[in-house]
Amino acid sequence: MSDQGKDLRTGLARRDMLGLSAAALALGETGAARAAVRKTSRDLAPYSTLLKTWCDGLLNHQVQGLAGKDANGGFLCPACGLVHGRSADAVYPLLRMARTTGETRYIRAAVAVQDWSERHVSRADGSWVNDAVLSDWKGITVFRAIALAEALLHHGDLLDDSTRQTWRARLARAYAFLEPYITIDTGNINYPISSAYAYTLGAELLDRPDLARRAQELAHASLAYFTPDGLLFGEGHPQRSLTPKGRRPVDLGYNVEESLPALALYALHAKDGAVLDQVVVALRAHMEFMLPDGAWDNSWGSRNYKWTWWGSRTSDGCHPAYRLLADRDPRFAEVSARNLSLMASCTQDGLLYGGPHYRRHGYLPCIHHAFAHAKALAAVIDLAPPAAPTRAPLPRDAAYGLKSFDAIGTHLAAVGPWRATFTDYDFDYLAPGGGGHASGGALSLLHHRTLGPVLAASLTRYKVVETGNQQTPIDASHRPLTPRLELVDGETFTSLSDAAATMMVEKGSQGVRVIARGRLLTPEGKTPPGDATYALDYELGEAGLVLTASVAQLDAGRTARLILPVISTADERVATLGAQAVTVAKPGGDLVVTALDGTFEPVDEHRIFNLVPGLEALELRLPIPADGQVRISLKTST
Repeated sequence: MSDQGKDLRTGLARRDMLGLSAAALALGETGAARAAVRKTSRDLAPYSTLLKTWCDGLLNHQVQGLAGKDANGGFLCPACGLVHGRSADAVYPLLRMARTTGETRYIRAAVAVQDWSERHVSRADGSWVNDAVLSDWKGITVFRAIALAEALLHHGDLLDDSTRQTWRARLARAYAFLEPYITIDTGNINYPISSAYAYTLGAELLDRPDLARRAQELAHASLAYFTPDGLLFGEGHPQRSLTPKGRRPVDLGYNVEESLPALALYALHAKDGAVLDQVVVALRAHMEFMLPDGAWDNSWGSRNYKWTWWGSRTSDGCHPAYRLLADRDPRFAEVSARNLSLMASCTQDGLLYGGPHYRRHGYLPCIHHAFAHAKALAAVIDLAPPAAPTRAPLPRDAAYGLKSFDAIGTHLAAVGPWRATFTDYDFDYLAPGGGGHASGGALSLLHHRTLGPVLAASLTRYKVVETGNQQTPIDASHRPLTPRLELVDGETFTSLSDAAATMMVEKGSQGVRVIARGRLLTPEGKTPPGDATYALDYELGEAGLVLTASVAQLDAGRTARLILPVISTADERVATLGAQAVTVAKPGGDLVVTALDGTFEPVDEHRIFNLVPGLEALELRLPIPADGQVRISLKTST
């Protein structure tokens, strides 16, 4: 083992749960073995508790006892009805849980799922593919290599000699594949950055200094991928592309849950101060997008087709970056703790659901969330030194007014108890054809301190971009959640699709005002007869939001609408006052939506839902007369 690896894991050496050897575990799950397990430090106990919940959930879905045994060992996903190809990423968290509990069932599960992986998604060139049938993408070899290396480095002593040597040999084959395959331009930026960490692990485990040099090359090359305000870009094709408005491809979910944690872990292993300093700057910049409830506001992100309220569907989690670097900024520990609490609240029956309202709307949990995010918790338990609990305020806790991020055309407003996000971001990961994140001067998020989410964007139209990595809508209630202007005339024309729209943002003494101008378009860029234009005028103050919307140049006989899906679960009582006001009774108070100009169409209280980011909503609709306007307010009742 290198001195670098020893230094990084001094915290682990001090707090190691148990020096359990394979021989000790071979004695069985005896009381003596369990008694030798040292308890997790108090501040890390919530991580260990949730990790055990997820590991037990995985075991409850592990295929076993089938004739022929070929399918045995994989985790059968309740939502997708298949075994996901990356299931063996769970080897690391399962061995971590074996060390924590002294129970051999977790070791048996880890060995079984690794064996499944070798039978179904391992390839002769040393790679692993994303899925046995659905996807032959080999880039995920990076993440499988990381998980296998972490398992061996931290907990390889729990395995018998034959298994340990088999895994080491398999890992060596993976690195032989990755060396010519990965460059700084391979895939999105998360792949080369994660490879830097993968190579560092391989250098230590296999005693290969050449891999350490390759890790440093990739890590330092990634330093050119940060915007002036600290955001990591490259989550798009090409990685270094610039839009007509000069914006970069940035995705919050992949950045905070995969790339920045991998870069942080690389820097800690390699003692690379230059990279570590940049990671800290980036973590502070990305922290600006965390909501008070621990959610990540990726309403604008380039890859938000995988956005969940707590993060991103198939990445690992923000915790290794924020928790391990809490000594650099006490707020980092708070970021990790809040997000952990949110994930725990979205966990039922041992698995992590893709959003707060999945279960209540009849959607099953994809097991990919659990085995991917379990790795992050295992890393925290293995590597984080004890820390005194803090309740440090986060940026969006404060009513600071306005913060703008020019590289993504996105603006954050914080006025009184309200938090809002406005965007005219014009990078479309799903082009041609569009349908990705909202643009056009959209209000992509509105959050209230006590009511929680009030408005939240989804995809403009839902697409399964990554087969096997996204769930499929199950009923007609699956509809867009983003507030928008819309005209239906054979096709749907919307304010969300105009990437060329203009947006003016200003902070005043009473709050924030945003004015957007654009054209109603289909995601493909088609215009309706008359080439309808729109205007959106938002005024956010301490009392709430007032939105004025108008559409011009409509052909006679055509009616546009303001669509306002208010986040609301089906058990929240709705009351209407004629066609002018709707009240939604939420646990934290009443939300009142009033038509100041115009009238609501009859309200259908059946809730719509969207898998991105996993929320139910009450859809309100206001017709807009030709060359006229509507005006609404959202506030809490007094």
